[in-house]
Amino acid sequence: MTRIGGDAFSDCAALENIMIPDNVNSIGSGAFSGCTALKSIAIPDGLTYIGGGTFSGCTALESIVIPDSVTHIDSKAFFACTALKNITIPGHVINIGSNAFSGTTLESITIPNSVTVIFDDAFSGWTNVQTIYVQTHISKPAGWSDVWDRGSDAQVIWGVE
Repeated sequence: MTRIGGDAFSDCAALENIMIPDNVNSIGSGAFSGCTALKSIAIPDGLTYIGGGTFSGCTALESIVIPDSVTHIDSKAFFACTALKNITIPGHVINIGSNAFSGTTLESITIPNSVTVIFDDAFSGWTNVQTIYVQTHISKPAGWSDVWDRGSDAQVIWGVE
């Protein structure tokens, strides 16, 4: 198995922990969406793509380590993960989809210099006590949507090393 299909474990309310096998390189859209008891997940190195809505509505998920191999975080990947406190976007991610981190309670997030595309509303619902740190760039890169932070009151700090 190299891929977890879309909606494979969607709405498995009793699923609390999961360790994805090392040979998986892609997680399909909605694969774990609505798994309201999911607290932790181990994602292997080698995974390159996190599909749309993969962890959407995983309201017990507190932290996740995204491996350096990931290059794409698709739309609503972590939408409404209301317990999410810690996440690191690795330095090889180039694409963040719309609403990818909307409705989360992260205190802050750092967007690495490698991110060349961010779609609409990626951080919608963020409040003024949340912070978005952007590495190196001093203003919005050309490939980012003009409304990448629409619906967000988060403080954006540009040029972080």
